[in-house]
Amino acid sequence: MPINVFPWPPVGVVAAEWTSTQPVARLRSGLSGRDVMQASQRKRRLASLEVSALAHGRDGAGYCEALKELLEGGIHAVRLLSTPVNWFLDESDRRAGRGDPRAAALRAGQPLAWFVGAAAPAGPAVAEGQFWLLPISGASTITRAARPGDFVRLYNPANRNVWQSLRVIAVRRHPLSGAVTLKVDRQPTIANGVVDLAGQDEGVFRVDGPLPRSVQPVTGDWRYSWSFREVFADEVGGFTERPNTWI
Repeated sequence: MPINVFPWPPVGVVAAEWTSTQPVARLRSGLSGRDVMQASQRKRRLASLEVSALAHGRDGAGYCEALKELLEGGIHAVRLLSTPVNWFLDESDRRAGRGDPRAAALRAGQPLAWFVGAAAPAGPAVAEGQFWLLPISGASTITRAARPGDFVRLYNPANRNVWQSLRVIAVRRHPLSGAVTLKVDRQPTIANGVVDLAGQDEGVFRVDGPLPRSVQPVTGDWRYSWSFREVFADEVGGFTERPNTWI
């Protein structure tokens, strides 16, 4: 039976973590004596969020209590987006697009498709060892295109619903032309795409452990500490998205 997947409520997050885990099994060969390590389970993302009760109009505590009811003890899940590596210092710059957001024209005569943050056309990707090099144009005026560990999204400019998340390993900028090439962790699968430099990773998560509790003090703010572990559709019989929960 599918589980419900709720969007994350519009609360004020004051601390965040986005990472992954991949358990491995360690074996020792009886013939050679060598250690052999291999993945024993699939890779999963982990997320932690600290929510202020009083931020965003003092609605944080109410949203958290409502979400706890909807999750029914942890049966159901939430859809989460990652935060930048330097989330506190870089978030405002990323959301502002480091200047005017760039637009990618779908085709001549059609409206422009606006992307969150700074978007730049991507050139052909080239393999370099186990990584891929993705050149982007029009980024010379951007103070910093990305940081190592950040996520970017590669969109199909003709259909914004088609996108791929890529993790940046390194950023190369030509010292004279200012041209930028992103070294990413996987092969880009969208040709002639547009790179959203404020893109985020995304996944479906269940609460890891008990649902959070928080005691309201006489004065001052208080927090809800959420810990999440990624869950996959084939493990739970599918997902039923509930996108308009908080509207």
